[in-house]
Parts: sequence; C-alpha cells; structure tokens
Amino acid sequence: MRLPRLIPVAAACLYMACAAAIPAMATGPLPAASDVGRTVLAGTAPTWAQRTAPTVSRGATSAIVLLKPSATDAERRDVTGWLRSQGIHVDRDRASIHAMSVSGPRAALAHAFDTTFVRQRVSGRTAVVPARALSVPSGLNAVQSVAGLVDTDAAVPTTVAAPQTSDDCAAYWGQKLSADWPASVKVDHRSNALCGYGPQRLRAIHELPQDATGQGATIAIVAAFDDDSVEANTNTYSAASKMQGFRPGQYTHHAPQDPDTSRCGGPSAWTTEQHLDVQAAHAIAPDANIEYWGAGSCSTQSLYSRILDAAEAPSAPDVISLSFGADEDLDTAADRTLLNRVLVEAASRGISVFASTGNDGDNSLAGDHAEGPGVNSPASSPYVTAVGGTSTGLDADDHIAVEAGWETQTRFAHNGAIIPPGFIYGAGGGESKYYPRPSWQRSLSASGTGRLMPDVSSLADPNTGFTIYSPVDGKPSYEAHGGTSLATPMVASTVAVAKARSHRRIGLASPAFYALAGTPALRDVTPASAATWYRRSKDTGQLWLETLYLWDTKPQTLQSGAGWDEVTGLGVPTGSAFLERFGAQR
Repeated sequence: MRLPRLIPVAAACLYMACAAAIPAMATGPLPAASDVGRTVLAGTAPTWAQRTAPTVSRGATSAIVLLKPSATDAERRDVTGWLRSQGIHVDRDRASIHAMSVSGPRAALAHAFDTTFVRQRVSGRTAVVPARALSVPSGLNAVQSVAGLVDTDAAVPTTVAAPQTSDDCAAYWGQKLSADWPASVKVDHRSNALCGYGPQRLRAIHELPQDATGQGATIAIVAAFDDDSVEANTNTYSAASKMQGFRPGQYTHHAPQDPDTSRCGGPSAWTTEQHLDVQAAHAIAPDANIEYWGAGSCSTQSLYSRILDAAEAPSAPDVISLSFGADEDLDTAADRTLLNRVLVEAASRGISVFASTGNDGDNSLAGDHAEGPGVNSPASSPYVTAVGGTSTGLDADDHIAVEAGWETQTRFAHNGAIIPPGFIYGAGGGESKYYPRPSWQRSLSASGTGRLMPDVSSLADPNTGFTIYSPVDGKPSYEAHGGTSLATPMVASTVAVAKARSHRRIGLASPAFYALAGTPALRDVTPASAATWYRRSKDTGQLWLETLYLWDTKPQTLQSGAGWDEVTGLGVPTGSAFLERFGAQR
C-alpha cells in the first residue's frame, strides 16, 4: 500500500478542501440574509438552538472570527476597524489559522452580528448560544465564519478511577482469585481486579525496548486549568517507584492567564486528569520533555485555542495529547472549521495530535448522550488520531496474559446476575455524523460513509489500570485510574518515542497507522473470555460489596474484533516493529 506524503496531505487539505483525502460533505442551500445588505454566515448557530428559549443580553462573551485564507491585509484591517466600531475588542490575531480572537459585551456581539443569544438546556448542561445564524455587512468579504459562541462547559476529562483500592486486589493477572466466584459465570481468564500498574509496567503494554526512552522528544498535553504541584508529585512517585524523576527543566507548565475557576468544576475537577496525563507520558517516555498547556475553561473555544498555542510553541512538540471530549453535536459547523484549522496547522509543523474517544461506549446510555449513539469531539475530526481502549492483564513477568476491548458489563458477584443496565463504561467508538470518511479508512468494511473511530488504542480499563499519585480531597495519594484519558498519552508518547528514534517528520499520524494495519507493528485486539472480581470496603455502606466486571461482551453495540473495530481501532502500537516502521512508508 502506497501511503500519501503525510505533511503535504495535511497542508493540501487545509480547511476541509482536499477531496482526495476527505470528500466534501453535502450541503444545503445557504439561508437568506436576514436584512438587505448583509451576508449570512451559515453554520454559526447550533442546529439545536431554540429561538423561543429565554434571551440573554447581559455579560461578556468571546468568539473567534474566521477569515478567508485569501483575505488581503487591507480586508483584514477593514474587519478589525468594523469590529472596533461595534464595541468589540480584537484580543489576538491568530494569523497561522487566519483568525482573530475577539471579546466584548454579549449585547454588542448580538447587535454587530444581527443575532440573539438564548439560554437553554442541551446534553445535560446549560448553554448560551446564538438563536440564529450570524451575519455581517456584505462589504466585509473577508469574514468566513464565527466560532466559539456555544457558551457552555463542553468538554469533560476522560479519566475513570477504579471504584476504590480493594483490600484483595492483585499485583498482576491471576495473582489472587476469590474463592467466591459464582458458578453461573464461566470465563476462561479470571483474576481479582488489579491494584494498578506502576510506571515501569506501563511500558510493557506497548512492549517497548529498554533503550526506547524518548530522548530528544517533546510531548505536549492540553487540558483545562493547571495544578503547579504536578512536577513535585510526579517526582515523589518516581522516587517511590525507583524510576527517574524529572530533570530540571524537563517538565514545564503553562497556566492560563485568566482562568474562569467558577466553571467546569474548577481546577480540582481537572487536577487528576493533569496528573494522569503527565505521569503516564513520563512512564512511557522517561527521557522526553513534557509541556502542559492549561486552558482557562473547558469551552471548546478555550481548549481549541490552547491546542494552537501548544502547536506554535518554540519547543516544537512532536505530539500533542488531548484527554477530553464532548458530544460532537455541541460544536457548530464554525467550531469544526476552527478545530480543523488548528489541527492542520499542527500537522503542517510535523506535530501529531491524539484525542481520547471517551468512556461511554456508543454513548447511548451514559453521560450527556441520552439522545442515542454518537461520538465525541475533538476525536471525531479526521485531522486527529482517535484513541480507544483495552483491558489488559499482565502476568508476573510483564507479558500479556489476556487482552480484550474495553467494554465492561457488571454482574452481582453473589449470584452472577447482570447489574442494570449492564454497561458501566468502555471506550468510545462509532461513526461521525459530520465528517466524511477519509481516504485512509475507505478500505475498511464498516458500513456508512462517515469518519470512523477509534484509529488505535491502549490500556484504558481502570480494573487493570495505572496507579497515579495525585491530590484526593486536597492530599496526594495513590489511586488506580484508567479511561481513554490513560490510553491517549500512552499512544501519543509511544509515537513520540518512535519519531525521536527514526527522526521522521510526520504530522497527521493516522495514515501512517493504517499503512501498518495487519503487521506486527500493531497488536490486533479481539474479545477474550475474561472478567475481574472486585470487593469494596465495608465503609462504603453498599449492600453488595463484591462485583464482577466482564470484558468485551458487547454490553451495548460495540465490541472488538479481528482487524479494525469500533473499540480498539487497528490495535495497540507494539514493540520495535512499531518504532522502526512507523512513518517509513510514504
């Protein structure tokens, strides 16, 4: 299989314009302008906006004005002058993506763009959104769209903690096995839930050779807020684990200038995510530099802008890891254009971006997806590599004893009966409603025409998870965690190690992964007859303390399988074969 040149493909496909790699999506007629002499900017209001919802005119807001790439300097000055005449401040010129960050009174933006803002509930949260598409005076030909006006706590971390460290957890697969396993639940591979892998054992998931440490690589991580205790906690953990901590200057963090700590659960809701991402990346690539970029909130505008900050940094990261997500329906068409411009800019600089697919499986029963099956953004964009999850049991010698896709069904341990609704958590996967299938996925046998996810995977099951050292109720402690939040920095860091060893300049990583499909470089994941036993402390007050977690039994619609699947994608990047062959085909 001949692989398209990775960087030129990304550059040629700027702003979803490359039909060879990603076909154009069908669009309907543009809506008529609301007033004579104005141009309506289609896709700037969400399709679910309710015009009859209560209006909101007070307070301040911000947005990103997307300009046409062909805009001249004179046209850009015209846009800047018009915005200022409307009482809107131009905060920052994002020239690399042909955009301007702007802010001002919400009433001023509503008047300037001839719209109304309304407050409504959507996907389990409150949002303030434009009730109708924005418009601009017809003379402002340089304006293509306006993004970032869905004002809500959109993204959430995609980490999952083990229920609670069990008093009978196993250090490795099968080390302990409860004698009370119900006879009605018959599986081939059984173990008590694992206590949590340490840093050295995490590398065994990807079968990394001892000398593959990421020397010379830089890993960037983007999430909301910033906890300045991460470096000290990671060094404490490293010392306790008898592994190297951070050298002076090896870890840097960029706190947001003006964080809105009243939103998104505040910094405490994101500190575990930051610790998990940093400690997992350091475990996989102990010699790599790590840069953390904290956004001021969990809004898509704030997070997408921070991805661009990371991409434009002088450190020139090899990879960017994103362990957050939200229902892709929350983004407007303009938001998707903003995201894709940012991701393509990163790819054009030789940066590979990875995003977690979430922990709600097909999203039909859990979290903020009560409307039915769906997928998460930013992982649904074809310009990011989407990371799914596995359940992986290592034996005493750090060899893989059992592995399956991470989709978990729960049972009562005392009788084996299913605990309703049966599904508790699992890797996100499925087909995007908005993005067409890219060229590197067209050979897949899955039905439909949309972008499929995930692309690849790594460890995600918290019952075979990774122990981190992070604040719990304000005090650092050890706790096992999983979720595609774990899988994503693991895959991103493995790619960083590969790029550092080969010195290959690769931007968008997905085509390089699909070129390796079916080779030893990617470990295929299929269902396994396996389950873990978990016992909670009596202090929890629960009636039934013991629970069985069955693996990959298709508790919703997703299940792993031979070749590409909607849980693990192409599989797990593995060993020297991956490090040597990743990006070798052009």
